Amino acid sequence: MQRDYEILYIVRPDVEEADLPDVTKRVDTLIESLAGNIQKTNVWGKRRLAYEVDHLREGHYVLTDFQIEPGRVPEMEATLKISDSVFRHLIVRKPVVKPGVAVEAEAARPPEPATASDDRPEPTTAAAADVKAPAEPGAEEVVE
Repeated sequence: MQRDYEILYIVRPDVEEADLPDVTKRVDTLIESLAGNIQKTNVWGKRRLAYEVDHLREGHYVLTDFQIEPGRVPEMEATLKISDSVFRHLIVRKPVVKPGVAVEAEAARPPEPATASDDRPEPTTAAAADVKAPAEPGAEEVVE
């Protein structure tokens, strides 16, 4: 059974922009040779790395969505590790989204800030800040 994955890989910066499609085609061919299906490839372009890797400070970032059997992913990673043009990669399994179910990231989102249901104006001066607002019905009053 094939699952959804995405791979973000970084191509060496010494690869010319004109040669970048050849590198992405090689990665796509690798996925297809392992009985995977390419869904889309998005070339982000040349970007600065967060930290220096093997004396490289930038690289061409490419993101590809694909489907493949989970057992074939280690083969893919082993091939990419020995690649001359791809020097970093990360393969991530995409979460299964069921119809009508919120994605975990959305469910874990912090609550929206409270709306201004309290019609009392904010104190604008130091003297106004010392004046206590009347307690709401049913609220406990805190004595300091």
